[in-house]
Amino acid sequence: MKLARLLHMSPDEIYTRVRQAVSKRWVRPPACRTVSSAASPSLPDLAPVGSPEQAEKLLQHRFDLLGYRGLDFGNPIDWHFDPVHQKRAPRKPWHEIPFLDFDQVGDHKIIWELNRHQHLVTLAQAGYGDEVRAQWTHWQAENPYPIGINWASSLEVAFRALSWLWVRHLLRDFHPELLPAVHLHGWHIERYLSTYFSPNTHLLGEGVALFAIGVMCPQLADAQRWLTRGWRIVLEQAESQVRPDGFHFEQSVYYHVYARDFFAFARCLAAMNGIAIPPSFDRAIEKMDEALAALSQGGCYPNFGDDDGGRVIGAPVLRLTGATAGPVGGIYSMKSGSSQLFIDAGPQGAFRAGHGHADALSVQLIADGRPVLIDPGTFCYVCPERDRFRGTAAHNTVQVDGRDQAQPAGPFGWNNLPEVTVDRSYTDEDYELFVGHHDGYRPLIHQRWVVGVKAGFWLVRDLVTGTGVHRLDIHWHYLDERQIAVIPPAGHTWSVSRERWDWSPVYGRKEPAFVLRFSAETALPAEFAVILVQGNPGRFTQTAPAAFRYEEADGSHEFVFRDSQLVYRRQAKR
Repeated sequence: MKLARLLHMSPDEIYTRVRQAVSKRWVRPPACRTVSSAASPSLPDLAPVGSPEQAEKLLQHRFDLLGYRGLDFGNPIDWHFDPVHQKRAPRKPWHEIPFLDFDQVGDHKIIWELNRHQHLVTLAQAGYGDEVRAQWTHWQAENPYPIGINWASSLEVAFRALSWLWVRHLLRDFHPELLPAVHLHGWHIERYLSTYFSPNTHLLGEGVALFAIGVMCPQLADAQRWLTRGWRIVLEQAESQVRPDGFHFEQSVYYHVYARDFFAFARCLAAMNGIAIPPSFDRAIEKMDEALAALSQGGCYPNFGDDDGGRVIGAPVLRLTGATAGPVGGIYSMKSGSSQLFIDAGPQGAFRAGHGHADALSVQLIADGRPVLIDPGTFCYVCPERDRFRGTAAHNTVQVDGRDQAQPAGPFGWNNLPEVTVDRSYTDEDYELFVGHHDGYRPLIHQRWVVGVKAGFWLVRDLVTGTGVHRLDIHWHYLDERQIAVIPPAGHTWSVSRERWDWSPVYGRKEPAFVLRFSAETALPAEFAVILVQGNPGRFTQTAPAAFRYEEADGSHEFVFRDSQLVYRRQAKR
């Protein structure tokens, strides 16, 4: 496997990886050199990062991080500790720490979230400069380079450097060692860029931090090189990470927001400091905003893919106007009043789909700004429940023989990714139609039809083709059954169960939700359909193979499916 990977590497990738591997063991940071500079760089105006109440909690060393509240890291703060799982990362050179090993480290995400030092910005805004200096000085003593988990990710080093720049902006040079410490961060980021390790939001965030250090610390001898290199990375990633329709290539709505905020912050910093901005970069950000606006017409956007709650301090506010037309990132949507239904027909994600879920052709419903048919969220990255939350059974789609549509390959990867094909999509006077299929259960094929009837309901028909007898499960995850009715055909022979299934509205938190599951052990081909309606449910029947009828108080609707065609008739009640 490693040999095959090596044979596919370019000479530059081999050189970069070897250079970084050698550097980890043998290269030590150079001394910080300064030069005279007459530049007067500026950061944009900063809205309050936290409330006065949050600042008071921080003085007591109580931290609200991710979905956790009031975390206690001890006094003095233990910067290497996961208080949720009571595990402590070892204090040894960062490149020797297996930070994805939950048994040894706990959840590295919790440790890193604290060590991003974004809480120091809250303290600085609240006027607690002495506490900022005390925590910062203690951190330096407890994290001498290269010791500890807090040097193990260049993106985390980048986040911390950005926080320090904001604190410096608010408190000036609050410590005589601040500038050398910022220089060390810049050196580490540049030497260990995620060019080939994680050429996604990791590389983007590292480029933004290099650019920001270069702009805001012109007295550093390396500043101009970092400015130039960081800005080039940002511009290149806008070209490679933003797809033509404006959606981020990791296929996660949250990571789309995350990447957009990095781009927008860098653009704002460039504009304030007289750095030329290519029109293509502005257009990339505009397209990202338009894509998110298209996904937010129900009052909020859906939650396809991972969501780890990270944020970029100082990013301009999203402008959810001027929605792009058509699908975004392969996510099709149907609007009905204040509700928006989504169908995921995009790829599982870029590269090994590290932040994607096994959710091909899954459906979500947003109504009045609230999730109704839900995605389960992320909950964690390295805990034992990682695969449960990102697996197929956790999503509103079909599962065959208890399998996932792709096979997990570590917490940030998948093997045997499904290929999704859109067979047809169009809008008629009375309805919208989506037809698509995927091959995640090769050699079987799952095809899904979604009909959005403008009278105010949706029909979802699933067809699984192939040979043999297989177990089929169709899952519908929801928060409150009063918000949605999922109506199967009268007299169907599939088994039905209603069970509790947790969802995670924010990383690290679980809340009760429910799943309605239709199951059958059946010979293929097999089909099943449901009506999704938010109002009073009517009567739904299957009148023949691939033919259905839905009767409401004011009339009836007939659906006949042929190949990728739909014959639809509506008859008003006399």
